[in-house]
Amino acid sequence: MKLFKRTICAAAITAAAVLSSCSTQAAIDAEIQIPVFEGGSAINFQTATVQISDIELSQNVGGSIGYAYSDTLYTFFESNLIEFVAKRGDVLKEGDVIAVFDSSALDYDYTNQKILADDAYAKYLATGSEAARLEYEIQKKQLDYVQYQIDQYTIKAPYDCIVTNIGDFVVGSVVGYGKEVCTVAKENEVYLYSSKNTELFHVGMSVAVKFGTNDEYSARVVSVPEKGARSSRGSTNINTCVVIKMDDGELERAISEINNVVSAGWATIIVPTVQKYNVMTLPEEAIAQFSGSTYCSILNNGLQVRIPVEVEGVYDGLAIIKNGLREGDEVVY
Repeated sequence: MKLFKRTICAAAITAAAVLSSCSTQAAIDAEIQIPVFEGGSAINFQTATVQISDIELSQNVGGSIGYAYSDTLYTFFESNLIEFVAKRGDVLKEGDVIAVFDSSALDYDYTNQKILADDAYAKYLATGSEAARLEYEIQKKQLDYVQYQIDQYTIKAPYDCIVTNIGDFVVGSVVGYGKEVCTVAKENEVYLYSSKNTELFHVGMSVAVKFGTNDEYSARVVSVPEKGARSSRGSTNINTCVVIKMDDGELERAISEINNVVSAGWATIIVPTVQKYNVMTLPEEAIAQFSGSTYCSILNNGLQVRIPVEVEGVYDGLAIIKNGLREGDEVVY
């Protein structure tokens, strides 16, 4: 009686699946040495053993690292730029000057209103009447408003912050109304964010992050955009981004290990897409279809016997067997 050995093709199973309990190659290392004949000729079979395995798959998504929750400071006038004090990366205290613009266009208004306010105050002191007091308060409020307008020509830090970006201006040039002067953010609010493949994320999800090196850093999703959300003026498209916060100590570790990791501004986010643990697996090729049924084949006294199975899913060449087989069962295909 002629015996035969089957040959194994290791490429039948994609290496992207992570099998913690045993290797994929070990799952198909058995040999069939039972003569099976079809049309008078012996037939070679490959074999596979049902294994308990873990499958972890992921997808890389491009992202950025920076101060996602930033505020943009704008001009509310058209004026000459006199001084631009701050630069990108400067850490400022609330009220620190960032840029100064020429406010001389309001000098006449201020001088005139100051005269009116002083005159009204003098009349109030002289008469002490209620009408004079009200007139003084009106003129003083007008003076305060002109002063407020003048103050807008000096751009200051709205809170303790870091300057994350600055406008492209030249001192002495005319800057128009509504131009972005700079963006600022709280120094400790460094986040990862991405507007790509947002459907892969959910709040609370753990992800890994890489910054152009082999090292990975752990992080967690803290915000996912609502469907149809649009970015608003003054933000870094935060309404349309997935926002991710690095785990405790991970940002500090990245900063210490990678030069300019925050200012570089980009990152790779590794998103888990499949996480199946302690499941029964077989190579996809070991699963067959017949008359609308899904089955595997085993050998019984030299004959193939079809065993109906329920497959939960196929991931990179590995089929998860939900019902029909047990760990250690050997199938042929």
